Amino acid sequence: MPLDGLTIKVLIDELRPRLVNSRVLKIYQPEAAALTLQLRQPGRTETLYLSADPVYPRLHTLEEQLENPAQPPSFCMLLRKYLEPSRLMAIDQRGWDRIVQLRFEALDEAGRPTERSLILEIMSRQSNLYLVDAEGTIIDALKRSPERNVMPGQAYQPPSDQGKLDPAALAPQEFIDEIRLLPVQTPIAKWLAATFQGFSKAAAQEVLRRAGLSPTALRAELEEAQWRKVRKAFADLLREIASGGSPRFYPELDDFAAYTLSGERGVPFPSADRLVAEVLSRRQRLSSLSEAKGALRRRLARQIKRLDNKEAIHQLALQEAERADLLRHQGELLTAYFHLIRPGAKALEVPDYTQDGRLITIELDPRLSPSANIQRIFKRYHKAKASEVHSTEQLAAIRAEREYLETILLQIELADTPALLREIAGELARAGYLPQTSGRSRNRSAGSPGPDRYLSPEGLTILVGRNNRQNDELTFRLTGPNHLWLHARGTPGSHVAILGEGEIPEGTLLLAAQLAAYFSAQRTSPKAEVNYTLRKYVRKPKGAKPGFVHYERAKTIIVDPTAFTPPLKQ
Repeated sequence: MPLDGLTIKVLIDELRPRLVNSRVLKIYQPEAAALTLQLRQPGRTETLYLSADPVYPRLHTLEEQLENPAQPPSFCMLLRKYLEPSRLMAIDQRGWDRIVQLRFEALDEAGRPTERSLILEIMSRQSNLYLVDAEGTIIDALKRSPERNVMPGQAYQPPSDQGKLDPAALAPQEFIDEIRLLPVQTPIAKWLAATFQGFSKAAAQEVLRRAGLSPTALRAELEEAQWRKVRKAFADLLREIASGGSPRFYPELDDFAAYTLSGERGVPFPSADRLVAEVLSRRQRLSSLSEAKGALRRRLARQIKRLDNKEAIHQLALQEAERADLLRHQGELLTAYFHLIRPGAKALEVPDYTQDGRLITIELDPRLSPSANIQRIFKRYHKAKASEVHSTEQLAAIRAEREYLETILLQIELADTPALLREIAGELARAGYLPQTSGRSRNRSAGSPGPDRYLSPEGLTILVGRNNRQNDELTFRLTGPNHLWLHARGTPGSHVAILGEGEIPEGTLLLAAQLAAYFSAQRTSPKAEVNYTLRKYVRKPKGAKPGFVHYERAKTIIVDPTAFTPPLKQ
């Protein structure tokens, strides 16, 4: 459901006592459509996140700092100019709409106190952030729009409330009269959402559930006594909002609200602030991750198509090379029957001593002399043999490159954090599959996360590499020669190691094998084969690509990764 006006009302009521009268320490713009404000109160600092993202617009506080760009964007620099330093005087919601205004006491160019406002409109794709002066003039906006007069120097005009009513302002009898006068085919939930500020479809349907009615009930289906039940349920929902709401996440719906949804099992949250932060941030992370994965997959798909085209060319060359021995034999026959070749002849029929003297026909080029025809055939023979050697080498290289790219595709598919994807993209850039974006991005391994760490039931640490850099680090830097090393058999997958020597407990070996199968192309196989050996029997061939190794003296264990859920990481 959208972040509706009722949930925003609960959220603002929570944030107001925590943040009002805070001093603005620093403003950042970690994402293209989002700001963070560091707000200082005596003894504590809060970080307020404001996002005009077209899919997940929102505001809430942050418990962890986000990564900020080295060079602040221009809108961020503008906000620093006008709001650093300043004091947050108020946080207001425009009626019950999804418009939030943060009012600051700042200093003008002459050093005199003045008021400036940061306005967040939570309007799906039309979401925006505005910096407005005391007279309501736009200083600038995150997303300018000349067509909508969203430009510096223009008066700020909030979106139309479409004539919707303040839900707390309508007297009980007026509410009942409104229902009574509705056209009989009007859906009551649709009327509520279209008439009252802050009411989403979910909130309107909740009113009907609390009144004991179907969420799709029509005006014609209601008796007079039920009008009053709707009014009572409406007032009950508003009282819940006024008293702080009931922030919950509803797993079956995969959705959330700051008020109770009747008949649904909800997971309570300590505040609407935490609810919005966790649910919408997680959704945005997953969406961004999915988009980034799709972009990398499309890049690799083009590279694999390029390999397919090269493979077809070299397969054709090998087919041509199969005729090499025939060309050599024809050249030998022409040499033996040189005296029979007539200048200008298009072909020569000669007995083939390898076929009991049966006559065969050899085509000639009438423009060439007899000796030149023989040279031409032997030249074609040598070219075909050279082509056979070259194409065989190229096909081996193509198979190795395809195997590498398929390993990268698996790592992209299994990546669960932006950091992992950035490392994969960096490796592809260094290998020439992606353009280098900057010198800073060419080698980011120093600040990159290491392999995942898990604790076995017997207390031993298990390492799991999630990309090629981590695989190489795990195998050749973080493990000793007598540590146990694991890998899914005959398929792309993570390197896994148990940091323990000697006899490895059965539970630890089983968990490590399940992790190796789970983070491999065998994840969906109920009988996945995992090889394990001592790390000293693992080696990296000279010139091999990242993550590629050879190993020997391996044993095999069979596990079922389809019924496996990785434990919490250390």
